[in-house]
Amino acid sequence: MRKRIFAAIAAISISCAGFAWDFPGFEWSVGADITSAYLWRGLNLGGLAIQPDVSIGYGGLKLDAWANISPKDYKFKEIAPELDLTLSYSIVGLTVGVNHQYYFDKTKFFDWRMPTLEQYNNGDYAGNQTEVFAEFNLGDILEDVPFHIGWYTYVAGDDYAEQYAEDGETVIGIKRAYSSYFDVSYDFGLPLGFSITPTVGMSPWKGMYNYYDEGFSVNNISLKLNWEFEGGDHFALDVYAIGAVNTAGINKENVWRNFYNTSTGDWNTQRLHFAIGLGVWFF
Repeated sequence: MRKRIFAAIAAISISCAGFAWDFPGFEWSVGADITSAYLWRGLNLGGLAIQPDVSIGYGGLKLDAWANISPKDYKFKEIAPELDLTLSYSIVGLTVGVNHQYYFDKTKFFDWRMPTLEQYNNGDYAGNQTEVFAEFNLGDILEDVPFHIGWYTYVAGDDYAEQYAEDGETVIGIKRAYSSYFDVSYDFGLPLGFSITPTVGMSPWKGMYNYYDEGFSVNNISLKLNWEFEGGDHFALDVYAIGAVNTAGINKENVWRNFYNTSTGDWNTQRLHFAIGLGVWFF
């Protein structure tokens, strides 16, 4: 199934490229990043990865297909792919949309059933997720003020919080967590095609970004250094480096490494992350 989906994306990108040249107002882009780590909203979701992307748009409406292809471990024997489909609409700097994320877990592409507690405990539920979002880019209105703000909330799929009895320990059910993420960023232009972008991302309540273990938390304090080269009107090359820290539940043991806490039975993931990457884009 995954081969058919990725083949379809490739076919669509080739078709769009040929169509776009002769159709005024139609926009498209196709390209890919190669990155040393899959960093996303303060979380490290994997190591070395290839991340192709295809988008088509017209009149503010855009359909985007993005994928992550990375090995599950350093031996490169098993691949853990992800496919995100995003439909959005932009007007006067404001973009609203819906994003569906599929992880090739042998379940239906769209499966939003709410599992029972028994199914949840047995892992009998789909891993796909769907979020809605709204973003505002002031730079689309004032080119000299590249300020970005965004809000993202999961509304369907694998995003569940446990419900407890009055004793605070006995799990009596599960509920939708509506995990949400809010971030602000600003692009500072530098000479010779360089730019630097600080970002602060937060989660307003308990959810996946703070490991369902906190209320409000600061999940992503990051700094991205980017160099962009444009070759003609239809080609761009990006080289970048990112450093990020997730302060949710941070302590001296999990800053640099993952570890299992035998006293609490909790798995603690690394909170400080770095990545370098290269992107090649045609549009």
